[in-house]
Amino acid sequence: MTEEERQAPAPSRDDETRRAGRGLLLITAAKVVFIVTAYGVKVALPRVFASEQVFGLFSVAFGAASMLNNVLIASTIQTVSKRVSEDDESAPRTLRHGLVLQSTIGAVVGGALSLGAPLWADLLLNPALTPLIRIAGVVVFAYALYATLVGYLNGQRRFRHQAGLDMTFSTLRTTGLIGGAAIGLGALGAMGGFAAASIAILLVALATVGIGKGGGGLSVKSWLVLMAPIWFYQACINGILQIDLQVLNRTITEIAIAGGMASEAATARANEYAGHYNAAQTFAFVPYQLILSVTFIVFPFVSRATTLGDEEATRRYIKNAMRFSLLVLLAIGAPIGGAASGVMRIAYPEAYLVGADALGILVFGQVAFALFVIGATILTGAGRPMVAAVIALVSLAVVLVATRVAIGWAGIDADESALAAAAIGTSIGTGLALLLVGLTVWRAFGAFLPVASAARGLVSGAVAFGAARWIPHDTALGALLALAGGFAAFLIALFVTRELGKPELDALKAIVRRKKR
Repeated sequence: MTEEERQAPAPSRDDETRRAGRGLLLITAAKVVFIVTAYGVKVALPRVFASEQVFGLFSVAFGAASMLNNVLIASTIQTVSKRVSEDDESAPRTLRHGLVLQSTIGAVVGGALSLGAPLWADLLLNPALTPLIRIAGVVVFAYALYATLVGYLNGQRRFRHQAGLDMTFSTLRTTGLIGGAAIGLGALGAMGGFAAASIAILLVALATVGIGKGGGGLSVKSWLVLMAPIWFYQACINGILQIDLQVLNRTITEIAIAGGMASEAATARANEYAGHYNAAQTFAFVPYQLILSVTFIVFPFVSRATTLGDEEATRRYIKNAMRFSLLVLLAIGAPIGGAASGVMRIAYPEAYLVGADALGILVFGQVAFALFVIGATILTGAGRPMVAAVIALVSLAVVLVATRVAIGWAGIDADESALAAAAIGTSIGTGLALLLVGLTVWRAFGAFLPVASAARGLVSGAVAFGAARWIPHDTALGALLALAGGFAAFLIALFVTRELGKPELDALKAIVRRKKR
């Protein structure tokens, strides 16, 4: 910290709160755009492909690539953000160093993915995956550099510019995926459009942010020391998020072949299951995707508070972030779980409704997962990424074992049972992850999710689930009404239990008054 920074008056709590609040709204808006466009893709592709098997094949390839892409994006953003937030004066140089390092990492990892595509396809007993995963190597390279630019903006708390780039990315990604599929090349065309979109957003980001300035002095070791545990952690959490689809695809193929089915027919059967499960994932991931914006806000603020030794501010950020996240997650997740079969009807043809039971289970597993990720982000922002990584590794192992065992027990005689089994296995792992991270954060900082808020939130969530289940939802319109009814019931229950009250209403009125000005 410079002498000027030491002498400068510290920002007031109100200033910090307003800045965090504005940033949260902007990043949340960008995530809403991402979710809406992602839905556009998930709804359009089954109709463009006109085949559950092709959609399933694409889903498995896209999921495999996403695990690696997400690791690079999240670890790079957090690493660059932390270095920039700790020293604003050196930010342009940090950006330049990040771009140099990530260009190498992206080339190595993306090249390895393309060259190793046949090995992953063999592991899943699905040779048709090879060309799709090879194309994904281009996306990995582009994302490695794009994430550096976003991390720079996040570390400087330039949330408006970050949100703008994210919205542009969502639009390009949607256009590339649907447009590529529409030219008649099936899953291969969709993946090719995805690669083209990743290159386009990289060029836009470079034009927006620049390449920094300053030269030498790049300490690769210092970067890798900070980044390696975040890589490890991100690999684990993305495995928790996506590995069940990969396990489902291989396990169904094995069971079908063991039952006497020909290899090609078994692969087709597994791809069909994967398509149905991916449809359920689309809605189950909504709470997690929407609340993910909290991590982009809490990370730089917790990082800075712990660097300055401000324990009170750290506890305040933790409690507020966890309480807000729980209420938002349950407000979204509980109605979806209650009206799961109707929710599937909103976007998918009748054949995909076999995933409704899986959705009703998986959405709550994702609520637990989202809370775990926020808790783990707190640990990472406080300089303890390896602790978060170990918790994630244990939970990933549980997901792998539980999912495979559960699918084996359920068998493939009924689609609904196998899909629900995969959801149960995943939810066991995410529930354990939340428990472990909660205990760890509490021991480290003396704060996590307020017990009273958790109890009142869960009661309100149960009310919302019951209301959505009770409202008829055997049509798309009925499902929308059930979701709205469940959400309304949740809010009413929060006020009845006094989890929400006059302070929240006063804060909302203040926001409305500022907007009118």
